[in-house]
Amino acid sequence: MSQNKRPATLEHTIRPEIRSLPAYNAGLPEAFVMEKYGLSAVTRLASNENPHGVSSKALSAAQRALPACWKYSDPDASTLRKSLSSHAHCPMDHIVVGNGSEEIIALICRLFLNPQDVVVTVDPSFILHEIYALEQGATVSSIKMTPEMQFDEPALTASLRTSCRMLIFSNPSNPVGAMLDQDGFDRMVRSLSADTVVVIDEAYYEYAVETPGYPDSRRLLDDAGLPYIILRTFSKAYGLAGLRVGYALCADAWIAQLLNKLRTPFNSNIVAQAAAVAALEDGAFLETTIAHNRKERQRMRRVLTENGFRVADSAANFLFIDCAANSRSLAEHLLADGVIVKPWTTPGFENWMRVTIGSEDDNDRFLSLFLKNR
Repeated sequence: MSQNKRPATLEHTIRPEIRSLPAYNAGLPEAFVMEKYGLSAVTRLASNENPHGVSSKALSAAQRALPACWKYSDPDASTLRKSLSSHAHCPMDHIVVGNGSEEIIALICRLFLNPQDVVVTVDPSFILHEIYALEQGATVSSIKMTPEMQFDEPALTASLRTSCRMLIFSNPSNPVGAMLDQDGFDRMVRSLSADTVVVIDEAYYEYAVETPGYPDSRRLLDDAGLPYIILRTFSKAYGLAGLRVGYALCADAWIAQLLNKLRTPFNSNIVAQAAAVAALEDGAFLETTIAHNRKERQRMRRVLTENGFRVADSAANFLFIDCAANSRSLAEHLLADGVIVKPWTTPGFENWMRVTIGSEDDNDRFLSLFLKNR
């Protein structure tokens, strides 16, 4: 059957919510870029990966675990959850491990959302927050960031006073990088009703936690007595993007139990679990990662602003840049020179581009080519 041909007998069986879903833009594989442009190497600055790679301790643990890959992994990820419990000061039975935090977002939406439920998020956002909600037939209300590219706390709070089943957003924001601070987060929490599920995606937590004013979201949500799930990941600061390990810190064991009913039994593989446990124990690697990111983020932002570009505040490992022109066209020029970045395409943000903080050499290469092609 032709890939482009729709089988008429099946068309009517497809759920209407699925037909209209937007596609997730996962970025371009480096092999594709090298082949298309005849390149021998590329610089990856589109997916917010760790330029330091993976910790030596995590790599060694993964290598030791590999010979056991003929066995099924621990379906409960018990050793990893025990380590996470100690690391995050969260009861072990409140923790759910996922095949990346993306899997857990899908499970949350399947668990809580019914058709016509209202989900509030921000714009621009991590598109899977919307896709998985729309998949369940929910209605998504997106609150735009302010013209200064900050959270519009008053508008966000006002939207929550209506019938809202779920609030979901990244803090710091993906793709903007800005954060909703402690005071703003506290005011927002106080506007929520007890039947609104709060999902805070803290994929960039390790980069942001030392930023003055970054909220202790678990404490604030616990104090408010609200149902919540906080998402974190090993894909960014810990450098395990390819192994797909995310986790959820839930308000209580009941929510965790329900999410575990929905996930596949062996969703986190044996190598990923071993590497994640070791990554948590390598504080020196994490410290080096955070220090490098802070220094290079500040340097890149300074160079860009000195050259007249508008750059959003960032507490993460990327910058959101106003290119003052269509970012997709500029990204194509960069691709031809072997630099992969992520142009934003959602309405109203077509001039913006998200760029990962890479190694010093990679950052220099991006800055040189970006300024040359401006």
